Amino acid sequence: MYQLTTDPDRILCLTTNTNIPRGHHLWDDYQRWLDDGNTPLPLVQVKSLGELKADLVAAATAERWERETGGIVIGGVQVGTGLDDQNRLSGVLSAIQLGGLESVDFKAQSGWVQLTAPELQGIALAISAHVQACFTAERAHHEAIEQLQTQADVDAYDVMAGWPSGSGLGHESPSVVGLGAD
Repeated sequence: MYQLTTDPDRILCLTTNTNIPRGHHLWDDYQRWLDDGNTPLPLVQVKSLGELKADLVAAATAERWERETGGIVIGGVQVGTGLDDQNRLSGVLSAIQLGGLESVDFKAQSGWVQLTAPELQGIALAISAHVQACFTAERAHHEAIEQLQTQADVDAYDVMAGWPSGSGLGHESPSVVGLGAD
C-alpha cells in the first residue's frame, strides 16, 4: 500500500514506512502495483501546531459571535442581542428620555411587551453584561489556546467549554422588573 506525498517524485510505502524517490529500484515495485489497478492513498495534509491553534482561535471567535448575537431570555421574554438589537434599544432609550414618554411598545424576539424607561435600561444593562461575558470567555479561550504546546493539547482542547451561562438562545438571564410579568 502506498500514499502520495507533497513531492510528486516521492511515494510513501506504508508497509515499510519508507519514502521512495522516483528512479529508486523500489519505484518499479510501485509502478507495477499501479499497473495492477491499485491507487495510492491521497496526500494527508498535516497542519502545523500554529495552524491548528489558529483554527481553534477561529472556532472560539465564531462561538463567541453565535453566543453574543443569539439572544438572552429576561423574565421569560426572548430579547435579541445582535448589533441591530443593541442599536434599536439605544435608540428607544434615547427617544423615551428625550420625549418624556412613560413607556413604549417593545418588540422582543418572543413578542410585544410594554416597557418603561427603567425596564429598558435594565434590558440594556443585561445585554451589555451578556456581550461582555461572551468577549471575556473568548479572550480566555484565545489565551489558553496560545499556551497549548502539542498537537495532543490541541486535540484535547474543548472550545465549547467555559462560556458564560445565559449566553445563546434559550438561556435565562437575570430578570428585569416588569418584563415578562403578566
